[in-house]
Amino acid sequence: MKLNTAKEVWIARLVAWVVFGAISCGIIFATTFMLGPSLFAVPNLNDKIAVALYCPGAESTSVQEGASVPTTSDPSGTYGHTVEITCTFADGSTKVIRNEQFALASIGGMFGLGGLCGVGISIPLMLAPLFLIRKKKEIQI
Repeated sequence: MKLNTAKEVWIARLVAWVVFGAISCGIIFATTFMLGPSLFAVPNLNDKIAVALYCPGAESTSVQEGASVPTTSDPSGTYGHTVEITCTFADGSTKVIRNEQFALASIGGMFGLGGLCGVGISIPLMLAPLFLIRKKKEIQI
């Protein structure tokens, strides 16, 4: 789009940024809450996120998955399995990532990765008006 004055250019860019901002919010929302949960299907990704968060620099890890246990005190409530990760460091020390820590890291990490994908899509969209909306060049004869 070619416009005549600098004022027209900036008004057009501002309108485009408002429209693209609304579209970007939708993209970020959709990727966070649709793509994020689907990342749980990637094998061992949640383990890697938990280890990166709680045991940076660990040389090795071992995962212990427990049996399915009730998640509430209600006997007819939902059940979930337990996960503990033991991290071993170079000096021989160990650290255990408890089930609660693992759950927070993996759930937050998956939704966070989904949101980051949305931000990665939205940044070029927000930069587009700078390149697409320009002032008309005058031809000299």
